[in-house]
Amino acid sequence: MDRKEFLKNACGLGVCACVLRGFDAPGASAAAPLQDQDQRLAFARYQVAKLVVFMAAGPTAPACAEILEKTGRECAKLGGLSARVKGDPEGYFATARKNWGTEFSWDREKGIITLTVAEGECSCPLVDSKRTPPFFCNCSVGYQKESFETVFGRPVQAALKASKLGGSKRCVFEVTLS
Repeated sequence: MDRKEFLKNACGLGVCACVLRGFDAPGASAAAPLQDQDQRLAFARYQVAKLVVFMAAGPTAPACAEILEKTGRECAKLGGLSARVKGDPEGYFATARKNWGTEFSWDREKGIITLTVAEGECSCPLVDSKRTPPFFCNCSVGYQKESFETVFGRPVQAALKASKLGGSKRCVFEVTLS
């Protein structure tokens, strides 16, 4: 069996990519999985951006905003930071400041916390900064609600005041304690 026949049979068995990587130039096989992952992530970001555009259009937008908020709440639960500092808002602020550069101001009298996210790209790995519309930021509103409700042990209201996807250098949220 010659090389051409071997490759034809191998590809027919579904092992084409593995076999072909073996014939690549030295070092190329290590880069291929990373390149495949990058392409898959780019495709997923593109699809999420399109999905959000469709969600934001028309009369279903309010329901879709609620769905995005729920998704953000799940993201906050996965991170688990707020659960680790339950009842300790200053601990939450300090950890978020250290880990992400988030700044906080708390008007205790009015029960309003303003948080300002550090400059730079959106931290969500699903975001394509060129395509994802600001409507997606409803997810972050849900994240803030879940985080602060867990820290304070009571319901809060959260509002997005500025967003990177909306053209600002920083995302700014206002959280009102109930």
